Amino acid sequence: MMSGFFRARNIVLFLPCIAVLIGLNLFESAWTAILLYHAVIVIYMFLTRRNRLRRELLRGWNTAVGAGLILFCALCGPLLILLWPIIKNVPGGLSPVLEAYGIHGVSWWLFAVYFVSLHPILEELFWRGVMAPENSKIDIVDVAFGAYHVLVLVHFLQLPWVILVFVILVLVSWLWRWIAQRYAGLTIPLVSHMTAGAGIMTATYFLIS
Repeated sequence: MMSGFFRARNIVLFLPCIAVLIGLNLFESAWTAILLYHAVIVIYMFLTRRNRLRRELLRGWNTAVGAGLILFCALCGPLLILLWPIIKNVPGGLSPVLEAYGIHGVSWWLFAVYFVSLHPILEELFWRGVMAPENSKIDIVDVAFGAYHVLVLVHFLQLPWVILVFVILVLVSWLWRWIAQRYAGLTIPLVSHMTAGAGIMTATYFLIS
């Protein structure tokens, strides 16, 4: 059982956690964290199934399902703003914490654009693409997706809310993966993921303003 857990695939799944830990805790840089994380994704995809990536990314659309999931993900921003006074764990305010990790001024705008555009593309190709198992059940890939977010969220949210968000992220990861399998492509997860990212960045701008 233990040897099965330490298979090469499972080790790769948790490399993003190591990248985030190094970037945020060692270098105290959000840019270092996200670039190290994306380096893991790009290198692994380059060494494995790179010929399938473009085809998977640009197919699998269903209007009803896509519109519903986009609407659901668009709620991320308003919910973050509404719940922030209750869930936050940054007594000095959000802006100083972001500045401490190198996200302020022009850097913030560049990070926001990067987070909404390239970040979802790489994540969907990795988590719902090359690393996705054949089965449609909740898998360790979904747990790993939620786990790396926890290492970021603990710097901003109270622990009970971090746990709740982790559970939600595991379920959303599974839902995106199921949709990708059901419609044979990553378009719906990608567009809804971008929508969630845009909502989070918009809410962040509102909170630091």
